Amino acid sequence: MPVKTKSSEVLASDASLEARRKALFVQRIVSMIPLFACILLGGMYIISALANGYDLRIGFEVIISNATLVGLVATGATYIFASGSFDLSLGSNMLLSAIIGGAVGIQTGSIWAMVLACIAVAVTLSVLNALLASFFNLPVFIMTIVMMNVYGSISTLLFTTLGTNAKISVPFAMVTALNNTWFRIALIVAFELFCCFIFYLLKIGRKQKFLGGNPFCARLSGIKPKTLTVISFALAGIGIGLASFAMIVETPTLSASSGSSVGMNMLIALVFGGMNMNGGPGSRMYSALLGAFSMAFLDSFMNIFVTGSWYLQIVKGVLFVVVVFLFTIGKRSRLLQR
Repeated sequence: MPVKTKSSEVLASDASLEARRKALFVQRIVSMIPLFACILLGGMYIISALANGYDLRIGFEVIISNATLVGLVATGATYIFASGSFDLSLGSNMLLSAIIGGAVGIQTGSIWAMVLACIAVAVTLSVLNALLASFFNLPVFIMTIVMMNVYGSISTLLFTTLGTNAKISVPFAMVTALNNTWFRIALIVAFELFCCFIFYLLKIGRKQKFLGGNPFCARLSGIKPKTLTVISFALAGIGIGLASFAMIVETPTLSASSGSSVGMNMLIALVFGGMNMNGGPGSRMYSALLGAFSMAFLDSFMNIFVTGSWYLQIVKGVLFVVVVFLFTIGKRSRLLQR
């Protein structure tokens, strides 16, 4: 009897299937890198702190404090990046929101008025970026670069108008009850759950990922890009407002340098956390929080051995490039992402 052999078409199909399985396996491994990196950095910090006689309790309070500001801003910004947009004015927005919120708190003596003012200003400024970009028919990221300088200039003007010696000081008694680690944990956890609910369980989250993955198909499906972009920026503004309030609680005396590094640290945190900066289906809400804690662990670990921010910025820059490179491994070009 003749022996049956597989046709060339079947062999090619089997080879293609095996190649796809290997590619998916590599992608799964690569997607776990941010989690492994965060655990590794946390372990390195703990071992180094114990070996050098550092107080872990105080160390973790500093880590949570550093991760809170970046985490709040980056978590809100995930909506923007998931839909394929970009915003560099987040740090300037946070400072301006904190200035106005702090001034409202000083005048009213109400911490709730200060919170609402911070959120209202941050959302307004964030939405303004998207509306101006739509009105002038410009890419959103170009408008945000312009507005970053505008918000910075307004902040400087307000410091000279409302402050003393280029500073604005909120009464310490107003915020002292909230200036603790448990408040920061509750704030970041509550906002993370709120964002995950919208991003994963509501239609708007799916629309944002669809728009970021393929804008042309999204338009053909009836999605309105400009409307969705405005909503994404508004949601990001909530995170900026909460971050500005958290900054006031931690440092009641505001100056022009307050939160100056948050904007760039937010971008690095998103990349460290495995966020796809092109947006689309690969966007993950937890990436912001994971990246924020990775950066906080890295900062504390480096501060044990070296002093000066220059060394830390160099290390962050190198790791930024390495992480971006690693996330290109195993990705095949596709007509449509799935």
